[in-house]
Amino acid sequence: MEAIILAGGFGTRLRPCVDNLPKPLAPIGGKPFLHYLLDSLYANGIHKAIISTGYMAEYIEETIGRIYRGMVIDYCREESPLGTGGAIKKALGMCCGDYAVALNGDSFFDVDLFEMQKLHEESGCPITLAAREVPWAEHSGFLTVNNGRLNGFREKGVKSGGLINGGIYLINKNILDGVTEEKFSFEKLILEGGYCPVAVLESDGYFIDIGIPENYHKAEAEKDLLVSKRTRKAVFLDRDGTINYDPGHLYRTEDFEFLADADKAMANLKKKGYLTIVITNQAGIAKNLYNAEDVDILHRHIDSLLCKKHSVVADGYYYCPHHPEAVLDEFRADCVCRKPQPGLILKAVSDFSEIGIEIDLKNSLTVGNRRSDLLAGINAGTGKNILIGSDEPDAADIASAHYQSLFDLGQVL
Repeated sequence: MEAIILAGGFGTRLRPCVDNLPKPLAPIGGKPFLHYLLDSLYANGIHKAIISTGYMAEYIEETIGRIYRGMVIDYCREESPLGTGGAIKKALGMCCGDYAVALNGDSFFDVDLFEMQKLHEESGCPITLAAREVPWAEHSGFLTVNNGRLNGFREKGVKSGGLINGGIYLINKNILDGVTEEKFSFEKLILEGGYCPVAVLESDGYFIDIGIPENYHKAEAEKDLLVSKRTRKAVFLDRDGTINYDPGHLYRTEDFEFLADADKAMANLKKKGYLTIVITNQAGIAKNLYNAEDVDILHRHIDSLLCKKHSVVADGYYYCPHHPEAVLDEFRADCVCRKPQPGLILKAVSDFSEIGIEIDLKNSLTVGNRRSDLLAGINAGTGKNILIGSDEPDAADIASAHYQSLFDLGQVL
């Protein structure tokens, strides 16, 4: 899935707290609020986010950049305010899929987007919204729902409890094509105006809108709740000989070349919900043939190719710089990260856990072209360990399956 984040507002009510920043960059726990939203989207399987900007657009773009974790970030700038509807419609034009998630850049709602996607597809409605039952709300409009469908909306200012709009939507890409106005309110058109059928997913996940000072301070006090905890499956991919041709001690970007359709396979794996994590032994560092910076440059180059061709990037790169016969003493070590040891995989599992993503190793795969690759997966506990394009008899003996290419595997999964 792709996501649209509405981050173009002026944030007038929050100015006393963050006068020099756009509202989505208001600091919570020492980092921008927008980081929490992006982390939540990432945990929910989003591989591309389009940030709709307006006020202080350049500052948002400089702060977030073009890649965030394993997501591609793009920007849709409003030269003048378009309203929520106009901003969403414009950003939908940049989406590639049949539908996209849209959400406000100043509120956090911990909704399971996998569950929301399932409801959206089953309901047949062109729009699905996420709703939250609250005991008291003065700054939110209330919804009335019948058999899982929206059938009414009450304006803000009602001092009572009820079902509120959580500000997260799944929207079919072309549903707003019939709207002729460039500037319009999504809420008035859809929630009040009955533009089209709307399915409603009720969720009890944590919700907060930081648009007013009291809620902003509340979010700071409850920052540990601004995390979407999800369980994900991963594909741990060897690099040289698995996703690219192996000339031996590869480090120069001009020598990198994907194996046939391996880039397509990586994109398809991501779009099927797998985290794609590259794990590779890099003994060339220990042998003083190149350094860690060279490896990082090469990995950024791989991401740039994936981004340009498929609007995806890998979810992480982990490499071991050690070797028993290292030229450089600092890299001569009996390490736990050099495959067939499981250290690279276990380090990835630990890192992702810190942002709320628990990698389900039993339903994850390790893919490589050597026995050491498969043993790393076996030692880490991945459920399947796939051999790609290798004739090593001892590797085939321990493999869960054997494919000629990563593309062939991607077609099967």
